[in-house]
Amino acid sequence: MTVTQFFAAALAESFASGVAAAAGRSEISLFTAVSLRQRYEQSGFLPDVGCFINVVNAPVRLDCGGSTAGHARAYASSFRAADAAWRPPRRDHAAIRRAVEEAAAATESPGICITNVGVVDQALGPHSSRVTGFRTVVNRTGANYALVLHLAMFKGAFGMQLAFGTPSMDRSTVENVAKGLHDRAACL
Repeated sequence: MTVTQFFAAALAESFASGVAAAAGRSEISLFTAVSLRQRYEQSGFLPDVGCFINVVNAPVRLDCGGSTAGHARAYASSFRAADAAWRPPRRDHAAIRRAVEEAAAATESPGICITNVGVVDQALGPHSSRVTGFRTVVNRTGANYALVLHLAMFKGAFGMQLAFGTPSMDRSTVENVAKGLHDRAACL
């Protein structure tokens, strides 16, 4: 089981224990960011700072009971299938603009999301000695995702950041999900 798989399941369980349970849902839409750099670039180092990803929906079923580890294994299988089926969409500029406007105007999100930047030092290559700090910063105003858990390793330290969109998510829900993540990670 990978770090991302564990935390994806932990995020889905933590979210489901509050928001999804109240809505009577047993399947959580879990979107996972996938780097496209290795698929389209010659070099493994970041040529530019920025986002070059796809986001794949790999739903997590939680109604079958089981442990976080079991949910992580089921998520891994669901994710592999969704990622293998993904093809770049063909949209013109007008369609992209409409999609952005719809996301900005949304009052509810399609689900939760997890990203794993990986080992930032390795991605920066020869430039890593010049960088003293790292943080993922994303504008989550609107409702593109209810919550996004950002994972990364930098200079030997594991970091997690939980971001959420407003007004689609309220702070108390986010705090409950954060506590659920903490409790699940404490079991490691």
